[in-house]
Amino acid sequence: MALARPGGKGLDLEEVLKAYFWQAGYFVVRGIPFRLDGDDVTDIDLWLYERPAALTRRRLIVDVKNRRSPKVSERIIWTSGLQAALGVDGAIVATTDKRASARSLAKPLNIILLDGDAIAKLTHSEQLKNTGQLRSEEFDNAVKRIDEGRRSVEWRQNLRDARASLISGMGVQSANRNLAASAFFAEQALSAQPRSEQAQLAVRLVYLTSALTAISLDFALADQAFRSQEERRQSIISGIRFGDAAGVATLSTVRAAVGLARKYAENGPAVAKQIEYGFNGEAERIPAEIIADYVSRISASDTLFNVAREIEKASSSVELPSYDEMSSEAKSLLGAFLDFNGVSRERIAAAWPRDVSAKKSRISATPAAAGPLFIEPEPGLGVRDPPRKGSREG
Repeated sequence: MALARPGGKGLDLEEVLKAYFWQAGYFVVRGIPFRLDGDDVTDIDLWLYERPAALTRRRLIVDVKNRRSPKVSERIIWTSGLQAALGVDGAIVATTDKRASARSLAKPLNIILLDGDAIAKLTHSEQLKNTGQLRSEEFDNAVKRIDEGRRSVEWRQNLRDARASLISGMGVQSANRNLAASAFFAEQALSAQPRSEQAQLAVRLVYLTSALTAISLDFALADQAFRSQEERRQSIISGIRFGDAAGVATLSTVRAAVGLARKYAENGPAVAKQIEYGFNGEAERIPAEIIADYVSRISASDTLFNVAREIEKASSSVELPSYDEMSSEAKSLLGAFLDFNGVSRERIAAAWPRDVSAKKSRISATPAAAGPLFIEPEPGLGVRDPPRKGSREG
């Protein structure tokens, strides 16, 4: 897919940092909108997610500024406040500023600072520049072009909502939102001419939203690593059907409504029974078992996390792999999501087929084994820092 290469120095640095953190073992998303009462307040430059241990999950945000006068003190204070507002576990400010005063301000606020020296080393790394991945601007502009051709904003809205859910409702809520987005893009892939630009982009978006679904489920199951497979299975079923891993909030609301109908409606007991029966019937028709059966088997280990990374990387790979070219684990997970949404796996594979006999590099979830990016570790660049207060732990 031939795309323009928009952007500037700041966006270039965001791409370099995305590649760095991906190779360091994180799941990385660029450009997540932060919304308040339906309005976009700001965008998160980079959102990081890691799984350092079976019961631990960490989410971090990265503020990136690559300007001649970056006003680093303002960015540190802003990022500290944003971290508190979002309730994430850590924050990083990446800046070209080299002043010691910036480090003195960042330390008491628990902000990790990547200053000018670290940035210079990162930006000169050929390993981080030549990743074989589409830039986020290329990806988003392709989505915009499809929408403009259709005189619609559906594709852009579904993509922004999918990303935003990682901030507004990380866990079962973001899993459900991304399942819905995956269903939308799958239908768009099937309605497009096979091998067309629209089919290719729709398949990319099916991969991306499926990866976001997987990472959301991994987060939701963080405190259940040592529970039985059946307990994890039931938790996933409840989460997908009721938007709550325990189903408590939804069921309490329904029971309250049933109680009010029984008490105040004409012929109350009959009406209440009809409401309860209808709700339970609708919930049972959601085929959550399709996802729960597979995810519950792999969620106790880091398989779900690693497969999510593989699928996300495939979504933005310049050489987009077809469904049939994905690893067996990735095909199984994608297949479970497609089956849940009632989408044919075979038709998705046919929408963007590739010659499997051709010599193409495989997409892997394993970080590149090309040696360290720095000769000596830089302060604050470790990827396995101890979990901070507020991290997702069981």
